[in-house]
Amino acid sequence: MKITRPQFNNVFNRFEIAIAHLVQRYGVRFGACMRKDAQSVTRNFDFLGFIMSAAVTITAPSVKHILLDSLVVMKIVKHVDSELHAGISEVSGDACAGVLTGLVFLEDSRLEITNCFPTVRNEPVIDDDANAAQQYEEQKQQEMLDMLRKFRTMNIDYEIVGFYQSHQFGAGFSHDLVESMFDYQAMGPENVVLIYDPIKTRQGQLSIRAWRLSTAALDLASKNDWRPELVKSAGLTYQNMFEELPIIIKSSYLNNVLMSELALSKSYSSDKYSTRHFDLGSKKSLEKSVRAMMANVDELNKSIQSLTKYTIDKQRHDNMVFSLTQKRQQENESRLARGDPPLPMDDIKRIKAPQLQTRNGLLDELLASFDTNALADFSKTVTSENITKLFIAEAVAEEKVVGTKDRTLSSVSSTR
Repeated sequence: MKITRPQFNNVFNRFEIAIAHLVQRYGVRFGACMRKDAQSVTRNFDFLGFIMSAAVTITAPSVKHILLDSLVVMKIVKHVDSELHAGISEVSGDACAGVLTGLVFLEDSRLEITNCFPTVRNEPVIDDDANAAQQYEEQKQQEMLDMLRKFRTMNIDYEIVGFYQSHQFGAGFSHDLVESMFDYQAMGPENVVLIYDPIKTRQGQLSIRAWRLSTAALDLASKNDWRPELVKSAGLTYQNMFEELPIIIKSSYLNNVLMSELALSKSYSSDKYSTRHFDLGSKKSLEKSVRAMMANVDELNKSIQSLTKYTIDKQRHDNMVFSLTQKRQQENESRLARGDPPLPMDDIKRIKAPQLQTRNGLLDELLASFDTNALADFSKTVTSENITKLFIAEAVAEEKVVGTKDRTLSSVSSTR
């Protein structure tokens, strides 16, 4: 599902939001001066066009780490868990998503995410109504604008700094997600996307990771051209296509005091010695990740075959064009020696070059490789933890059994 930024149809709404961003960036005094002359400034559309054109200029990001408020973590977890429990994600086929708001501190190279709100899900379009999709998109944009205005009225940070999505195993990067990331980073280079993994969170490990497109990926996304030659010249791989930013979760002082009291309480102390810490990872989640990995590997095999065929055809085409060009040049030299006019090269230049038989060039292959790597990391982590728990459980059981047996005859060793 593509997460679009709010679109401003009215020129005065665009100017109002632009002024709001300038107020947050440069202070209240500047904003007051701008609002004072807003009526006269809006008549000058060149100035307004300068503001909006500056907003879409792609620049190198300056943010190096993220300060995430615990309120945002709670909202994301609650939103995703409620939709997973209700089965909405499985029915609609879309991931849980929302918009992030906060502030950018350029002097500290820090992005502070202070609040968020979910986006409206897509509704099924009636076949008879041709304008249903457009009307629903306009309604969704209007609801996002209303929410931002409410944030502004309640004195909450309303500057959009990115969006969040929920993907199992942290692997769900698609073409729509890349387009959404490009749209957000084109409007603000500090914007990021938070990927939340509900599977690992249910296993007791909070998984929220921040990503953004690299400079090379932004350049190719702006051209919307992912041909193999351009990807190779840019040096782009699935490893450097996305940049991950470190996240620091900020909690209030009351939350820290509460966690300290829970750590010192008797119920928590007795829970430390419970056997639930030896529970193995979920078999269903591991099986699901392996199946998804196998599907991605199959797609990569097909892509490799298509890329190999394209490489052979491209080499054959280049050799043929080179051979025809050499022959035409020799023929033109002989014609010039006889005093005849040379033959043109237009027919050779019109020879159609082979095309890679994929819809988005190498973009799908890069995303499939990135997802496969994420699934492999999840499977490796779960497997290593399970093996460690098996050895620990075996050691504890051997201490309780009278007359310990040889470790080489253990159940874990026998299964190898």
